[in-house]
Amino acid sequence: MKYTLMQKNHIVAELDIAKGGSEITGIGEICSAERLPVGTKLTDKESICDTLDHWWRRRSIPISRSGLSRALRILDVNTPQELLTKCFGLSLSDQYWVKPEGSVLSWEDINFFDNEFSEDVGEILFGNRPGSDSLDMRSPDCTADGYQKKKWKITDGKRCLIKGGANFFQEPFNEVIASIIADRLGLDHVEYTIAYEGTKHTPVSVCGDFITRDTELVTAGAIAKVLPYRDGENKYEHFLRCCEKLCIPDVQCSLDEMIVLDYIIANQDRHMGNFGAIRNADTLDYTGMAPIFDCGTSLRYDTPAVYIEPALNVESQPFAGFHNEQIKLVKHPERFDLGRLEGIEKDITELMSTPMAGAYIDEERMNRIIEVVLARIGMLREQFRIMNE
Repeated sequence: MKYTLMQKNHIVAELDIAKGGSEITGIGEICSAERLPVGTKLTDKESICDTLDHWWRRRSIPISRSGLSRALRILDVNTPQELLTKCFGLSLSDQYWVKPEGSVLSWEDINFFDNEFSEDVGEILFGNRPGSDSLDMRSPDCTADGYQKKKWKITDGKRCLIKGGANFFQEPFNEVIASIIADRLGLDHVEYTIAYEGTKHTPVSVCGDFITRDTELVTAGAIAKVLPYRDGENKYEHFLRCCEKLCIPDVQCSLDEMIVLDYIIANQDRHMGNFGAIRNADTLDYTGMAPIFDCGTSLRYDTPAVYIEPALNVESQPFAGFHNEQIKLVKHPERFDLGRLEGIEKDITELMSTPMAGAYIDEERMNRIIEVVLARIGMLREQFRIMNE
């Protein structure tokens, strides 16, 4: 099936997409090479096709998403990729989409930043019953990544991402705790709040979309593909060099903030897909790194309360295997006034002591989480002392 890869109303390339949207099988005329997704290999058409197919597959809901098999059965599709063409590949993270051959649609007609979208897919992915027998699959939920249940919703005209938790339902609370810590330290971050859904008042985190109709999120994973590795170059050095190639400003400062916050919350899942940079979708100029987001898989979120402890050396990503090593990459520790975190335990207690929160986070778990945060602030203070000697 013939499609045109578009970025807003810019024609990027002609594509052949397999019936059902499962893969990009061929590429025709490349009309705007500079507008191909960042990280696309430009050596020949075969490499362009291969990297675009990888980009297309990564654009779909990951197979690891909780409840996906049930959702695909209800939606009557075989693979997550089948959902992509049904929503024209549109996202609320960038301005790319695919235009069917012969279509007269424009980006203004269908983009999710200006136009309403269906909540059917999101509700089904969240484990809820569909609103009607006639399902509308025009939804940014078809292109939402990550393994946690999530859905987009329009609230008071604002696009908001709602994310659930698993096992101990701690992830939504972690998002808010990370937001509180970042706010106290003056870090550039996405603001998260807690809400409760359904008859069981299940906790979810809520945040607004930090991408607009004129901007795009370019993930760190895509940025890292811009240049090949040099001999002896580590992941951090390579990433900085790729950012320099793309003229992304203030990268090191933003990475410092992310690494510090991740240390305090013992984040184990800061992979190359949940941080990145923001660029203007029209000029392709970068405005800087994205605010810190997606901090749910931290603070021993998947551990029974009795086993939650600070741990001296927690595994980390993306630049080192352990936080005690990764924190050494921070160039300007003097920027961070850890004294501003005094009394943080009161904020966490207030968050988790409500009746609805208490149904999911008991007092023992709350106290253990507080112990982790306070202990790791102390450990960070000692790390900074050593680094400043």
